Amino acid sequence: MSKTVQHSLIVGFALFAIFFGAGNLIFPPSIGNVSGTEWVVALVGFCITGIVLPLLSVIAIINVGGKFEDLTRPISPWFYKVFNLLLMGGIGMFVTIPRMSATTHELGVHQLFPSVPSIVTIVIFFAICFYFAMDKSNVIDKIGKVLTPVLVVILLFIVGKGIFDPIGTPVVTGIKNSFSNAFISAYQTGDVVTGIFCAPIFIAAIAAFGYKGKSARKMALTGTLIAGIGLLIVYGGLLFIGASGSGFAPAGIEDTALVSLLVDRSLGGIGAVALAVAIALACLTSAIGVIAVIGDFLNDLTKNKLSYRIWVAIICVIGIVIGSAGVGAIVTYAMPIFTALYPVAIVLVILGVFQKFVPNPGSYQGAILLTFIVSLLETVGSLIKTPVLKDIILKLPLASDGFSWLIPAIVGFIVGTLIHKLKGQKEAN
Repeated sequence: MSKTVQHSLIVGFALFAIFFGAGNLIFPPSIGNVSGTEWVVALVGFCITGIVLPLLSVIAIINVGGKFEDLTRPISPWFYKVFNLLLMGGIGMFVTIPRMSATTHELGVHQLFPSVPSIVTIVIFFAICFYFAMDKSNVIDKIGKVLTPVLVVILLFIVGKGIFDPIGTPVVTGIKNSFSNAFISAYQTGDVVTGIFCAPIFIAAIAAFGYKGKSARKMALTGTLIAGIGLLIVYGGLLFIGASGSGFAPAGIEDTALVSLLVDRSLGGIGAVALAVAIALACLTSAIGVIAVIGDFLNDLTKNKLSYRIWVAIICVIGIVIGSAGVGAIVTYAMPIFTALYPVAIVLVILGVFQKFVPNPGSYQGAILLTFIVSLLETVGSLIKTPVLKDIILKLPLASDGFSWLIPAIVGFIVGTLIHKLKGQKEAN
């Protein structure tokens, strides 16, 4: 195997592994289960949020020079620190990372060893995370070479069995808007944010392999393609497995319980072992990558007053505390955080991908401002159940499909572009 092919596989496998965490194993079967015969439509919606946008987030960061800071620079110098802190704190430290540890216990360890307390699993989980993340220069190499190949083999085993020997036939569930339901439910995977977080690590890893300029960009694109194909196969299989169980799974079953039920029906006793190992590896690889990025950001933000390793330790301790609450509790409080911040991240990624065609900084500012205002109003309205806010949001185009922010983002882009252009002309005169 040539060095180029080997490096492409390492980068692609590591990218796949960091994207494929707790939510990526929990939510596709759940979405497939509620979609039933509409599972293909749901798969398209899920893949846009769970594959296309996350991979585009990596390309967006590459386009602007390799840093998230470069992506946000047209908006304002302060926006990077504030928004990044919200993403890393609100989604990274308080949702994604602790949820992975809790999922590892509930879907993995607890299924094999019911008497083991969750705190024991979670402490061991973060001890392993700390070991892998404390040397940030080798994070991608360790994940791509050591952890991911085992994860991929197990996932293909589970998915292959579910596809070629289905446990049932998808039934009509009566779901409305299966596409938008899957699109929005995939927010919970957090992968657009993960892509923004982790893209600089991948770019640095590619540079460390000795690639520069066009060869580095080619390597990054090859890696994203490998990761995308892997994610499509796994997501498609998991969604189908969920749909094939739509005829017998109890209504209102929790996501983690559903996954256990489906795998047990498909694989029997060996399924519990395979699922436990897959969960542990999926959650570990994602958690390690996100911990490394957040630790690096906080180290820079505090101007090295606390070292990278100390921040990694702090993140792990926070993860232990919150992870002990369990997956259900974390998922419940997580959705408002995602609905407030995720649309802004999506718009940022789209602007970064097409940055050559963005007229001026006003385009960024207008699009992001209106997106955030609408997302915030929608989130507040859902939390405090305010009829006035709900009515305002529902009057927006596409609001009933979950895309209330889309038209405001486009309007903001156009208005921001014109205002910045007019302002420039006045200053010139």
